[in-house]
Amino acid sequence: AVVSTQSTGEFSKLDDAKKVALKDLVEEIQETKKNLDMVLDERDKQRDNFVIFSFYNRAQRKVKRLGEQTRQMLEGYEAVCKAFGENPKRIEPQEFFKFFSDFFFQFDKVEKELAASMSTEKKSAPGLTRETSKNLIAEAMMRHASMY
Repeated sequence: AVVSTQSTGEFSKLDDAKKVALKDLVEEIQETKKNLDMVLDERDKQRDNFVIFSFYNRAQRKVKRLGEQTRQMLEGYEAVCKAFGENPKRIEPQEFFKFFSDFFFQFDKVEKELAASMSTEKKSAPGLTRETSKNLIAEAMMRHASMY
């Protein structure tokens, strides 16, 4: 049995991957780091302000984690591009993942059409009874015997 790509959810993240613009993502992370530096300056000016101190510490951890996740994502993207013979510096994720998304959409469509066609053929084909089966076997044996 053929397993539907859409029903398994295995490729459900392709639509999200098609929306990623690496340049925009990197710019946003750099902007976030600049904003964090501004908070650091303010924290240094107001050393006794517990709210700013706490906010900065939490934000710093989150920005660091975001930077690490972005680095891992970029490495993963580079690896998958190279595995499929593409240069990750010349193709954006929107274009790269659109190939896969389009392929799986078409595959799913053809799979459904094939299933509908097979269902229609099954309904229109006469059923094979035990008696019909015996007759077909007997005819085949007779033909085989007449050949010798």
